[in-house]
Amino acid sequence: MHASSSVLRWRFGVVRAVACVVASLILFGSSRALAWTPPPLRGHVVDEAGALAPEEARQLDRKLDRARQEIGYAIVVYLLPKLPEGMTIEDVGYNAGNTWGVGSKAGADGVLLIASLGDRKLRIETGKGAGGALTDIASSHINREVIGPLLREGRTYDAMDRGVDAIVKELRDNTPGGVNEAGRDKGSARKKPGPATRPHAAPTTGDYVKGGLIAGVVLLVIVLAIVSPTFREILFWVFLFGRFGGGGGGRGRDDDDGGSGYGGGGGTFGGGGSSDDY
Repeated sequence: MHASSSVLRWRFGVVRAVACVVASLILFGSSRALAWTPPPLRGHVVDEAGALAPEEARQLDRKLDRARQEIGYAIVVYLLPKLPEGMTIEDVGYNAGNTWGVGSKAGADGVLLIASLGDRKLRIETGKGAGGALTDIASSHINREVIGPLLREGRTYDAMDRGVDAIVKELRDNTPGGVNEAGRDKGSARKKPGPATRPHAAPTTGDYVKGGLIAGVVLLVIVLAIVSPTFREILFWVFLFGRFGGGGGGRGRDDDDGGSGYGGGGGTFGGGGSSDDY
């Protein structure tokens, strides 16, 4: 009887230890993903990867600024060296688009062209008011047939430049009169850089699922912290390394030297667009 009791205690201890480690890893990964925010938006080009020469970034920014004023759609190019830990390129597009408020508040007519160069992933993220003119199918075609082949050749500027041309053409051709008047409102005009604010986008099913998962993890951690001294010790070290380990993401290119200074116009995003590998 004594041996059987010892075996049960040993098994329970192993299960508890495994649960503690798994919960800690989930909590650590979730906290890093939730803590990520994009760099400040200071123009139509955010090059965290450092893949563009300064003059290339300025040329692309000026082209996108002219396009916004002419056709009323705001387009931002976002280049990353790698995706943030624990996040997909869809997470990055939704988070960055809503944090920056790309597009106008009235029209929700922003577009993000995102390239994670280290992961070889592309995404065109469309605002709720731009998805009709720039469909998911058209976005995927641009990623696969226009941008991807040039990136495979290492021609990053050409890929972004021609990708932007293709996006602008789709938006112009599929908008009545070729102009989105909502996006030409003063709300989408040049703004001085300031703290990024997240507009109140309507929650999606994905938001509810993520919220439920996070709530479940938090509840599990609380219960384990109450009943398990071992878990409390693990949790202490997890938070210690989470606080002092690692660093923030890179900074976007500063476009104060002749750039457009575009800082968003209150646009919102709901997860539309297309993601493709190259």
